[in-house]
Amino acid sequence: MESSSAQALLAALERFKGEHQEALQERVRLHSEFLQRYPFREHPEKIAELSPDEISRFLYWIEHRLKDLAHMNPGSDLYRRAASTNSEAFKKLLELAVDSSMDIANKIDADWGRIRGFGGDKQVAKKILFCYSPEKMLPILSTEHLEHFTRRLGLNYVHQAYNVYGKSYEMLSTGQKCELLNRMLLTYFGYQDTELDAYTTIALGSFLYEVIGGPERRVPPARKSRERAKPVRILAALFEPEYEQEILYFFALLHRDLGFPYVVRLRSQFPDAEVVDRDRKIRTIEFEVRASDFIRHGHPKDGCDFIVCWENDLKDLPEGMPKILALKEFVRW
Repeated sequence: MESSSAQALLAALERFKGEHQEALQERVRLHSEFLQRYPFREHPEKIAELSPDEISRFLYWIEHRLKDLAHMNPGSDLYRRAASTNSEAFKKLLELAVDSSMDIANKIDADWGRIRGFGGDKQVAKKILFCYSPEKMLPILSTEHLEHFTRRLGLNYVHQAYNVYGKSYEMLSTGQKCELLNRMLLTYFGYQDTELDAYTTIALGSFLYEVIGGPERRVPPARKSRERAKPVRILAALFEPEYEQEILYFFALLHRDLGFPYVVRLRSQFPDAEVVDRDRKIRTIEFEVRASDFIRHGHPKDGCDFIVCWENDLKDLPEGMPKILALKEFVRW
């Protein structure tokens, strides 16, 4: 961390620790109490003794008693009931969670999804992992939030994914994304070679949310209902597109009009397509509903030649952006 802005942020972190010392210490105290109740890292053999009711109480601690460590919102207690019902499967996963020989990515990518409510972004699993490995990760459970903080700090996780894993960020597993983003944030604040403790990571997680600020809830622009949306009359579709799959469909109908006589291949990773232009040169394309989605998804500006979208909603085009082809402009009404 070399820039003056980064140094100022580190100074702000130290001030934050001093101003919130009492609250931070209370979170650490509760975390210590949890570890005394459930000392599974030092005594993994005790996991086998957990009854279904004790599993439910364990998860109640994770969600509610330790809510100030890292917020999770499973929506209901169904995940606790599912873990109690599938107690043997849960205990095997908990044994993996406290296994010091496994890295964070592999722990997150274990088969948590076999238990209802534990899949998706694996936030319940991440909360458990943080409680037993606070020296290895931040108490930030949402992948979207981790991405937000790295972007706000000017860190390029898309580029770093190639450096660390040799593949695009979109191809990383949930665990690999979590591991990568945590490593980048900890390195930014100078903790890459430091023996961390719960107080440090709890303080840093709180600082990021309270000082830098979490992502705003993205409320999409009010859409017209399907009954009232403007029909796309030239194409074999009745309404304007709302999803990337619809953009791909429209591109398949319009690619020659856009100047790409041949489509070489479509891909499941960034960029979405390789095409041949009228000069017989290979070009790469990323499909988005709106041009701004390209930025929101964290794609590198030099990663493709064109953005094909329905609408260009960027008022000020950032320097170095790919050329934008808005399909809306190619449709006759």
